[in-house]
Amino acid sequence: MSVKVTRQDTEISREDQQKINAFSKLNMRSHEYRKDIKALKEKLDALQDAEQMIEESFGEGLKLQIGEALIDVDEETATKYQQKIMEETQEELEKLQDQLDEIENEMKNLKSYLYARFGTAINLEEE
Repeated sequence: MSVKVTRQDTEISREDQQKINAFSKLNMRSHEYRKDIKALKEKLDALQDAEQMIEESFGEGLKLQIGEALIDVDEETATKYQQKIMEETQEELEKLQDQLDEIENEMKNLKSYLYARFGTAINLEEE
């Protein structure tokens, strides 16, 4: 995403420049949040797969990886651990999604102001 002002005799005030900079920073942060949200969704998918594997273990011994170590656990312990991690991940995902929604709302407001101020002399769209 780039902010471009075309070569027209457009006067850019300090306030306008600050708004352009704020939009750019918010845009970069929104990309980071989207990347983090994607990673959390992939982690949730892996946790759901782990849940299925636990259910299919039929009471056989399971190994739980914590850091570099593998620990023998029973099905109940593995299930509780998986559910705990899944809940924490879901909460983190919801938090990031709320923050992304706030950022996108701020970007929308800035975009409205900047397009009203500069018209077609500025491009705030993704390329």
